[in-house]
Amino acid sequence: KHIKRRESLRKRYSAKTEMTDEVQQLNFIWEIPMRLNWIHNFLSASIVLFALTASIMPAHINCIAGEVAITADDPLRNLKPGEWYEVPNSHLEAVAASAKKFPWLSGGIGGITQCWAGGAFDSQRDRLYVGPGGGHAGYNGNEVYAFDLNDLKWRRLNDPDPVIPGTEYTDLNIAPFAMHTYDGVEYIPPPTDRYVVVGGWGTPRTYAFNPDHPEKWEVYPDHGTGRTGDICAYDPIGGMLWLSTPITDGKFSQWDPSTHLWTLRLGSSPHPSYYETADIDSKRALFVSCGKGKVKTWTLRPIPQLVVAEEISTTGDTDILARTSPGFCYVPLIDKFVAWANGPDVYTLDMDARKWTRHAPAASNTVIPGPADQWGTFGRFRYVASKNIFVVCNSVRQNVFIYRLTADKPNVITSVKATVTQNPIEMNLPAAAISVEAIYADGSRKNVTEQASYFSLDPSTAEVELHGRGVITGIAAGSARIRAVYSDPAFKRGYSNEVSIPIKDSIGQALPDSVQTRFSKLTLVAGESFSLAATASYTIGTQHITRSCTDQAMWSSDAPAEASVSKGTVVAIRSGKPVTITATLNGKTSSTQIVVVDAPVMERINFQVKDTPRRPGWKPDNGKPFTEARGFGWLDAGDFTTRDDRDRAASVLLRGFVQAKEKRFKVKLPSGQYVVRIAMGDADYGAIPFNDWTALGTEKLLYDEGRRNSIATKIVQAGDDGLVFTVKGKINYIVVAPVGIDIDKYADEGVGEGKR
Repeated sequence: KHIKRRESLRKRYSAKTEMTDEVQQLNFIWEIPMRLNWIHNFLSASIVLFALTASIMPAHINCIAGEVAITADDPLRNLKPGEWYEVPNSHLEAVAASAKKFPWLSGGIGGITQCWAGGAFDSQRDRLYVGPGGGHAGYNGNEVYAFDLNDLKWRRLNDPDPVIPGTEYTDLNIAPFAMHTYDGVEYIPPPTDRYVVVGGWGTPRTYAFNPDHPEKWEVYPDHGTGRTGDICAYDPIGGMLWLSTPITDGKFSQWDPSTHLWTLRLGSSPHPSYYETADIDSKRALFVSCGKGKVKTWTLRPIPQLVVAEEISTTGDTDILARTSPGFCYVPLIDKFVAWANGPDVYTLDMDARKWTRHAPAASNTVIPGPADQWGTFGRFRYVASKNIFVVCNSVRQNVFIYRLTADKPNVITSVKATVTQNPIEMNLPAAAISVEAIYADGSRKNVTEQASYFSLDPSTAEVELHGRGVITGIAAGSARIRAVYSDPAFKRGYSNEVSIPIKDSIGQALPDSVQTRFSKLTLVAGESFSLAATASYTIGTQHITRSCTDQAMWSSDAPAEASVSKGTVVAIRSGKPVTITATLNGKTSSTQIVVVDAPVMERINFQVKDTPRRPGWKPDNGKPFTEARGFGWLDAGDFTTRDDRDRAASVLLRGFVQAKEKRFKVKLPSGQYVVRIAMGDADYGAIPFNDWTALGTEKLLYDEGRRNSIATKIVQAGDDGLVFTVKGKINYIVVAPVGIDIDKYADEGVGEGKR
């Protein structure tokens, strides 16, 4: 009777009605006879009867007869393709923080999933994270919960922080307070190994904790784009966390976990909505979102390449698209996205064919998951790559559900092996000295030297770039420990290994081939100083080594009354004839000419509408052609847009701009080296990030990062024709000074002063 009734409800539910409590009750009744399958066929009838009476006990059963220990089969391992499993006794609320212990709690633990709440999956430990959900009077606890796929139990990872009296908020400088997380939480695998919460309304910071020490939050700067209905995902190939914020027209940003720096990459995205879920297609380098009737993609490109966002059309079984914020995961094992919104059906999306396929439950399936939360599932439906299953948490008062789509057996990464390939290495000579292999469950190995991350555990002896491909630079003689870390993108699971690299110094046995001071000419204001570095070049065998010799060289001035020098530090005393500063080491010399001036020498040009300067000492430009008399101007005059009304500017010099479409701008100067500072941007409206730039020849001096104004300072070389810049976009000002002039001190930009 129960079976017939349940099948009737299942058919009705598959026709898109809501699952009732009656279905859940019948699920439990159905499981009782199914548990008889746990009993091995060779057991005696008495053991069978004992096991039957204990069918609601945990899976491990101690058999008294003959004192034989009988362990039930692993329910996840035996889960067949197309089957769901309901984890018994897996209500999150059973481990919820108690209002008796934490009297400031209000709103009820249900808000941690009901209030537009997402989740993230820790692929290193196989745990699903939920929290800090709630907010807007839904729930004010900011604790985080973890469901462990190894023992199928919930745990509360930390305690809720006290709220500020009269509010529902904690101190945002210490921890995130309870919020609608949407799809704005994510786990980042090693070497970062952090659970990340992207702050939102009222909590603009970016928060993270080490899952092994969840009691302390790390607080980082915010993304600066506003946040509601956001979607985010981690790219295991590029190593960036990507975020789109619908409330700000779908602005698209990246977060670098190694620097904690947010960078805006796209000013808007098509058709932003609050009810989407996203993941990364690591094969095609795409950020893909699904929900509210749409599928959208963003190309993932390193700076300064442009990100392109578009809505794409898909065919096939597109019913899933109508759901709000469905579960949506990319599965590298089958190279498809997998989506779930309610009931037993699961959908896959083939990105090459752009086609959806519905997967009905297997004939052997006995469990119907759900109901899903009315606002959607967000990131609480996740792929468990190590076990090739999916896990979903719908509510604190529902059990956790697990699903298997295919019978594929993942070849899991098990360790990493680093090997020293050059022993020893020479000081100051970068050497590809480490090879790294990933080792898998079947014993196979994969060379991952170029993909691994590297850390020097003895930074005073050797240095290495994070993504340095195993290239080590020795700093001092001795032995340096280097740690290599690799996370397999298919599993987002990482391992590390350490090696020790001997470093030798052979310079004592060699004489320098040459000595070079950094600059051939400097212009200094009287009374100021400048640190002039020197390097020596050596040849040892077939190797060419360059090393700093500033402290070892003998320094001299041919006119110490005008400019003196000691250990490379030049002091300008008074103006007069040019002074020659010489560095000598083992008979090799290099010289720098010093020109001492009484006042700073520089060109300061502000781009604006009017012909009158905004600031004393600055020259205005509003699109006029270059003339010898002016000494600056446009070589490609005409077709300009000029503005002077950007009130949000941090300086009066940033209120205006000239907008050019790859036009050349010339500053007449003698040949030589100069320090150039360039400002670009629109203080009120920003721009498409990295679409606008200023170049000198083929070298891009500045990319406009798009938020408001971008400023860069570079050392450049002027030729016989002076400096000829190419400008694409909105340029605010240019400052040019000979090397040696303190541009920070004398530019007089007034950044931070506001309107004036």
